Amino acid sequence: MMLELLNTKIFDNERNILNADLFVSNLRHTLKAFKFNTKIQYEVYRNVTIYHISWNDDKSYDDIVSLKKEIGLALGLSSNEFDIDKVNDNEVSIKVLNMKRGVLSLKELLESADERDGNRIPIGLDYKDNAIYFDIEKDKNLLVTGVSGTGKTNLFNEIILNILMSRDNTRIIVLDSTHISYNSYDGLIEVVNDEEDIILKIKSIRKEFEDRVKNNVRDRIVLFIDEIYEIIKMNDTVKDDINYLLEIGNTMNIHMVMSTDSVLDDDISYLFDKDDISKLCFYLTSRSEYNRFLDRYVDEKMGNDGMYVSMNKDMMRINIPLIEDDEIDRVVSYLKG
Repeated sequence: MMLELLNTKIFDNERNILNADLFVSNLRHTLKAFKFNTKIQYEVYRNVTIYHISWNDDKSYDDIVSLKKEIGLALGLSSNEFDIDKVNDNEVSIKVLNMKRGVLSLKELLESADERDGNRIPIGLDYKDNAIYFDIEKDKNLLVTGVSGTGKTNLFNEIILNILMSRDNTRIIVLDSTHISYNSYDGLIEVVNDEEDIILKIKSIRKEFEDRVKNNVRDRIVLFIDEIYEIIKMNDTVKDDINYLLEIGNTMNIHMVMSTDSVLDDDISYLFDKDDISKLCFYLTSRSEYNRFLDRYVDEKMGNDGMYVSMNKDMMRINIPLIEDDEIDRVVSYLKG
């Protein structure tokens, strides 16, 4: 029933399939000119196409890598826009971003998820269209960054909707110093905007944690902090309170989802090295920002995708669904009855 409240979008991959057929023909012609007797197959997904090239003669991996410029021309790409990955001595794979890339909807994502509950929240699709989850129990906390307009607030709305639709009685609190407005959820979540009230709320949650330890209360709280950098600067003690909750809050089922525009400032960058935080990175403007946040450089066109680093430190590119206002309104209306 809940899925019926979400917008339906149908992504047509036909153009990408036609392009793949054309590129395979180009690849065969190019490699044949260099005496390669090849077998070429492909897999077309929403955002990428993967070409598998194998051969049965005495050619080597180095031989095919030496033709990277020519292979790029066959694919309509420059040689720095793709890699030739070795599968074995007689096979390589090439992953190419599709020319047509559809906007992912929340409904499509949830339909792709093999399971969904209050613990494992699907947040996007990987390049093979498999659902990727933010696991609250295992990943504990999540920190999101990216320049303004790249999708941080959209991700907050996605996670909030997922939690509400799971109907597991999770208590949601949003600290919104930017006044972006989460008023659409009025009555279902708690939103705090005023600076003084935000400081008091953080302190009250720390006090609640201590009370939970005494009384063994473990019902879940997810605390969303929009622009945590701005909140840390509000008060000298707020940073200590946030660190306290980050480090041990999850032991009493208190979890945090945070966003920040600032990456290089020392007042926030210390968070990037914490072991109890998963990270998701949207587009940033400089190599140094990627290096600082992800501990590696992302040399790809990000678009509306994000790079997700889970607690086990694996990094993957994921496609995030676009959340629309009318979806939020319908879900909220339904839940309010």
